[in-house]
Amino acid sequence: MQITISDLHFQINPRRSLIIDGWELQDGESAIVCGANGSGKSAFSRLLTGKLPVTTGEIRFSCPEKVAHVSFELESEILAEDRYNNDSEFMEGGVDHGRTAAEIIGPGQSRSSICRLLGIDYLLDRPFKAISTGEARKVLIARALLNEPQLLILDEPFNGLDIRSRQEMHQLFNQLVEQGTQLLLFDFYHDDLPASIDHLVHIHEGKIKLQGPRRKITASSEWKAVTGYQVQLPHHLPDCYQYEDLPPDIPFVKTVDLEVAYEGKLVFKGLNWTFQRGEQWRISGPNGSGKSTLLSMISGDNPKAYGKDITLFGVKRGSGESIWDIKRHYGLMSSSLHRDYRVSASVLEVVVSGFFDSIGLYDRPTESQWRIAREWLELLGLKDRAQTAFSILSFGEQRQVLIVRAMVKLPMILLLDEPCLGLDAANRALVLNLVDYIVSHSQTHLLFVSHDYQDELSCLNRSLELVPEGEHYKAVISSI
Repeated sequence: MQITISDLHFQINPRRSLIIDGWELQDGESAIVCGANGSGKSAFSRLLTGKLPVTTGEIRFSCPEKVAHVSFELESEILAEDRYNNDSEFMEGGVDHGRTAAEIIGPGQSRSSICRLLGIDYLLDRPFKAISTGEARKVLIARALLNEPQLLILDEPFNGLDIRSRQEMHQLFNQLVEQGTQLLLFDFYHDDLPASIDHLVHIHEGKIKLQGPRRKITASSEWKAVTGYQVQLPHHLPDCYQYEDLPPDIPFVKTVDLEVAYEGKLVFKGLNWTFQRGEQWRISGPNGSGKSTLLSMISGDNPKAYGKDITLFGVKRGSGESIWDIKRHYGLMSSSLHRDYRVSASVLEVVVSGFFDSIGLYDRPTESQWRIAREWLELLGLKDRAQTAFSILSFGEQRQVLIVRAMVKLPMILLLDEPCLGLDAANRALVLNLVDYIVSHSQTHLLFVSHDYQDELSCLNRSLELVPEGEHYKAVISSI
């Protein structure tokens, strides 16, 4: 498969363009395309996969019918289709679970072998919308491989995968390259990207700045110049949006013998957990172990919490409290929130919506709230994006904005579920250092989920790890 690009000029937004005068991917060649948030990398990927129209210039594939792709946008499209086709009101029991993972992958003689290779046999009968981010990524890769592509375009394929799944994915990609499948992998650069892909393309400010053999490029002074960064922390935090405090002897969260099952299959059981003042928690476990489910149960977003022995902020679930009574204590960032944030709004409006725990802005903010939101955007270097439409930002830029939304009210609990997915090294370092700074300079407490070994926080002092026990998972609680 050969890709030829000539005289490509794409206007990403009024202030940014992607300009590629000429570029070729040779037949049989695989490449890594990398760049920072806002570099134009995502636009390049979407142009190649047809998700954005080519208005000026030309992109030619020697065999376009043998191209497949996997991306966050593809996952969002599938979930949007299921929401559009939701027939819950016409179904017995009133719940339309949407398509299963098997239906998303599609039929084919090689489906069974591909699913075994990816280790997702157990997922096939589950609703696609109910599986974890990492599991969804594997399902989409299986769907792509079923068509036996000659070229597979992958946009940040390791996001959301646990350590074991990352290793398995590396092995799979190396195997595909050895078997003759070309890979075009869009990601932030890190040393453990598949070793079988030697060609590197680096995009900076909308242009291809560096390309060539991977080791040669990453050893050059030019590489160090365009990838270096420094983290600057604020001298103070914006004003806190005040909420009433809890008596010190009341735990934030308490669960007793908590268990969760989907479609009759037990996920975890016997979870006895107390989240106290002064504790900062890392929650970990393999893909599918129930981490995000647990967080959604304590944040008011999961109806499976009803009927369970869960006490939140001194009030037992089902005692007449509303979802908003729960949410006002949290600042939330998660992949499900990112998937669902599809309303028309500016960056500033998205941030201000964090004061109201809403997707979209339906209340009238005070002048103080507008001011605080602008100050937070300035802290993360996003001040000039305040009036930009959230929908036109890249995945990583949207992620940054939603992190600011979670922080804006300096909540009692900052709940961050894989917050650094889609962030380049500089913005990852900024977010992690800022989270540490917030915890040490405010009354905010932390619940933090991440699979990535790079996501280290010095403030964490407690660990809840979900580990396999037979056919389900159990919680192992310890100090850090």
